[in-house]
Amino acid sequence: MRISIDFGITVTDSLARDSNGNLKHHMMLSQKEPSEFLIDEILKNLDITEDVGHISLTGGKHKNIGNSFNGIPVAHVNEIDAIGEGAVSLSGVEVSKASIIVSAGSGTACILSKDGQFTHCSGTGVGGGTVLGLSKLLLNTTDPEEIGLLAKQGDAKGVDLIIEDVVSGPIGLLPKDTTAVNFGRVSKTSETPSREDIAAGIINLVGETAARIATSVAVTYQASNIIVVGRTPTFDSLKISLEQAALITNFTPHFPKNGEYASALGALIIGEK
Repeated sequence: MRISIDFGITVTDSLARDSNGNLKHHMMLSQKEPSEFLIDEILKNLDITEDVGHISLTGGKHKNIGNSFNGIPVAHVNEIDAIGEGAVSLSGVEVSKASIIVSAGSGTACILSKDGQFTHCSGTGVGGGTVLGLSKLLLNTTDPEEIGLLAKQGDAKGVDLIIEDVVSGPIGLLPKDTTAVNFGRVSKTSETPSREDIAAGIINLVGETAARIATSVAVTYQASNIIVVGRTPTFDSLKISLEQAALITNFTPHFPKNGEYASALGALIIGEK
């Protein structure tokens, strides 16, 4: 059996592949730095039934661990390669074609994938961690389910200014309901926005920011695909916001199934080579 662990800033994902090729996934909040004690805990949580022959580590401070664990060989996998390998495997896109992989986790990274090579090419500190941080400040919650539900029930236009609010005519080919100023409406009114609209505005801010960066990079590198992985797109409203923002530049992002553990999968695949 082979094991992989991705030590994320917010969530640690682990995968186990048995001798029959069956895959088992486990996630836990990242509350401890990587250590042998943590690996031991993760292996117990995976409830494995076969001897472990190899462990691949990526993300966070994975180099806190040595090159072996209880006599088991440990491979340290570059996080960019892990994300890229996992995203390409999950999406099924042609390896020869240039694609931009958006790793939407606590922050957002953009990775160029072409001919099996992966290069970090852009990114932003705006991501899922931003959603949680702003929600704690403005909504007094860090519960992803509550934030997601509030955002679904709200309207970002309750806090944002859109193009038709600020100009008398169109700007290029941008739709009139395109965001002009995130949270710009708040300073223009004495009314207090609803929690629902604030949540929708937070989600919209993060989704649009990620989309703008990803599409700009895709155009620069003449990439034909944008593949979005990571846990942040599990916010339904954010996924929609990102899709709508990307459509302005005629891109339709791919959101492969199980994208939340793309990095752990990539580390596993590289460890198996």
